[in-house]
Amino acid sequence: MRKWGELHPALRAVLVGVVAWAVILAIGLIVGASLEDAIANAVFYALMIGGGLFFLTKRFPTSTATLDDQDKSVMFLRFPHSPPGSLSSSWQRGIASPGPGRIDFQPALYEQLVPSGRSKALTGLRATDSPPRKANHHDHQQDVPLDFLVVVMESDGGVIEIAASPATLRKIQQDVGSTSS
Repeated sequence: MRKWGELHPALRAVLVGVVAWAVILAIGLIVGASLEDAIANAVFYALMIGGGLFFLTKRFPTSTATLDDQDKSVMFLRFPHSPPGSLSSSWQRGIASPGPGRIDFQPALYEQLVPSGRSKALTGLRATDSPPRKANHHDHQQDVPLDFLVVVMESDGGVIEIAASPATLRKIQQDVGSTSS
């Protein structure tokens, strides 16, 4: 259903508007409003909800589809053994371009993935013995989605943690090397 909604944002907005209209109309009639008032409120709020959803979808398109076309992915990066005050405990969102034995990581801001800062080349990547784990509440506080997996890898620069979607981790596994997923 989610894929269908991404492919048809206008129809999704209409469907959400119709459902909102029915729910608001029913609530209005249950609480004792007149039929005209209940219909007017339902139409007003359905237009607000459906229209708001449509314009938000158009204003903030999903960037992942664009990245997939360019063979890039959204990824979070953390250096757990770096000195305090650096990226030892905080996740950095960015755009990853996996390649043979390396990942080119461009830090990015916000959900629109606006590039910021210098690009990092993570080279000499090797898998560790630790299995991937699901992102937890502490990771989610730093905007890592809860459906992302976190893997620990060794690189030429030391130990790194990567949080990414299962599909992105499979792509990294294919392009970079074996990470148990």
